[in-house]
Amino acid sequence: MKILNTFEKGFQTTNKRLKMVVYLWLINFIYSVLIVTPVYFLIKKDLSGSLMADQIIKGTGLLWLGDIIYKYQDVFPALVGWFLIPGIFFMLLYVFLYGGIIGRIAAQDEKMKMTSFLADCSKYFFTFLRVFLISLVAYLVVFGGIHSIISALFNLWKKSASTEWPLILSSILEFLILVLLFSIVRMFFDYVRVRLVVEKSKKTIRATLLNVTFIGKRFFRAWFLFLLVGLITAVFGVIYLAVYQLLPKIGILLIV
Repeated sequence: MKILNTFEKGFQTTNKRLKMVVYLWLINFIYSVLIVTPVYFLIKKDLSGSLMADQIIKGTGLLWLGDIIYKYQDVFPALVGWFLIPGIFFMLLYVFLYGGIIGRIAAQDEKMKMTSFLADCSKYFFTFLRVFLISLVAYLVVFGGIHSIISALFNLWKKSASTEWPLILSSILEFLILVLLFSIVRMFFDYVRVRLVVEKSKKTIRATLLNVTFIGKRFFRAWFLFLLVGLITAVFGVIYLAVYQLLPKIGILLIV
């Protein structure tokens, strides 16, 4: 019941901050438009008026990508840089927005304003950037170390398999374990960020160490709640994509 009560309170808080959801959607949409604009003009130049364009709209035509890479192979390194640099910038944007999200949720008694949201984004940016860098080390340990051990164990099972079913099952299980490990690391550092905001602290190392004890005492409850929220988010994501496919697409919205 405590988990359901916590989930209900979280839902009520989110409902009070719907304006923030709109802010985040607009920011992500504008960023996506800026990134895909060069790709859109390449597609328009090479495939305008062709049947391949219909396949792109339906999400089934990927052969155009190989054609464009071959045709523009001399400028392909520049295109890689065009996507790599924005990718890094997006991670920084993600760190920046996290401050506004947690900061506004923590300030429940204050009215939601764009200025206050951006103020929290700026206020916690460098603190959350340090948390992000620490989390990269954790992800490296989990996916470079622990996952390698798990993968080696599954490989032993695959080698002794006489049919394809053990191979399929082991691949599915390995992927699920990978997702669960990712969720644990993600949850842990989300709580670190919350602690820093609640305590109004900038001591990221201290908050990370204290969070080990905090999570340890309520790990399964916190993890179950985190997975529940993740599942609901995934369901809404699928619904959003399904609706998006039904909407008429004009111009650059073909590939956003």
